[in-house]
Amino acid sequence: MGLFHMYLEQWIIVLSLLGGVVFGLAAAFFRIRRLRLAMPAVLLFLVSVYEIRMDRWEKTVTAPIRLDIFVEIPLMILFLIFGTWQMFLCSKRKKL
Repeated sequence: MGLFHMYLEQWIIVLSLLGGVVFGLAAAFFRIRRLRLAMPAVLLFLVSVYEIRMDRWEKTVTAPIRLDIFVEIPLMILFLIFGTWQMFLCSKRKKL
């Protein structure tokens, strides 16, 4: 229960860091689509850094209203889908 009992912001940080690491490693190993795999990796790392900074800011405010999450979550999902799609295309090309 401890692993799944995280706040939404913590899930955003974990998923964006995990996606950034996976896509970064894939960009290092797949030479064909290196730029297209590095782009979602860097963007996901930026999302995680932004979320960590917002988490620190949130503690300094009395009643934080986080409307940026409505943009942040769809962007993170879009970056994860794009990176996964590029990894699928790389593995498909390697078989050919």
